[in-house]
Amino acid sequence: MLLPRTALLCTAVAALVMGATGCGSAKTATKSVDQNIKIAKSEAGGDALPLGRSAVSPYVDYGTANQAEPTKVGVRVHEVRKGRIADFEGFDLDRKQRRSTPYYVEASFKNLGSFPLTRTLLRASLEDTGGTEYRPTTLVVLGGSFRPCPRSSTSKLRPGRSFTGCSVVMLPKGAEPGRVRFQGDVTKDPLFWEAGV
Repeated sequence: MLLPRTALLCTAVAALVMGATGCGSAKTATKSVDQNIKIAKSEAGGDALPLGRSAVSPYVDYGTANQAEPTKVGVRVHEVRKGRIADFEGFDLDRKQRRSTPYYVEASFKNLGSFPLTRTLLRASLEDTGGTEYRPTTLVVLGGSFRPCPRSSTSKLRPGRSFTGCSVVMLPKGAEPGRVRFQGDVTKDPLFWEAGV
């Protein structure tokens, strides 16, 4: 775990952990699922979906009491924004991290099942143009928020509810985003969206 060099206004302590879970966006309120929303069915091995298109993904809530009960989630990737390493001012980054480029992946998730899901496990990752997957970075900011990609609530996502989250993905120097990836069940094929950047 990397700690920042300074405390932010003496009230915030921040930590940067690579390769864990994504963080959510400022739009954290849950809402009822609109029954009129059409969700595209996923096609394994198909082309990447355009940004804004929804799909249904199999999902397993790993590490919970419901892990043995597969379910489904609706997923919609809204956008991928290129960030700046200067966004991480105050974080103690190693040399490799300082040379990377952050990308912020905004996506919505809907619980289409019958039991609550862990929000922190619902996140999108990026693949580079060569097909290498880069998992989201976890940012822990106590007493504040990471403004370029604020985190969502950590409460459970109840059935029929949705939220929009933001994942921070750090690509190493020279890597370019190829497509967005979501894999809710490691035994099933992932879904892909165009990166759009």
